[in-house]
Amino acid sequence: MEFPDRMSHKVVSRDEPIFNEVCELLELEADQVDYLVYEDFDEVDYTMYEDFDDLEATETWTPEHRIIEVYYMDGTKEEIEIELDSELDETLKRLLGDL
Repeated sequence: MEFPDRMSHKVVSRDEPIFNEVCELLELEADQVDYLVYEDFDEVDYTMYEDFDDLEATETWTPEHRIIEVYYMDGTKEEIEIELDSELDETLKRLLGDL
């Protein structure tokens, strides 16, 4: 599943071997989740973010949170913010690095 309007992401669908483990980490009921979209910052152009425009030329801005979009079987969507470089974020990066 691809999202052409996104710069860098990973999709975790129900048929991925790590789907249940990712849902468990995020404290989600796996049987209610259709798929998840994970923001991957490795290749992101930070100038696309609004906060980037507010900086001085000498400042470096990077996001503080990663967004994971959860798409449920009933058609609803939820966004989960995870602090970058937190224990949960590091665990997810390790798991999703294999996709």
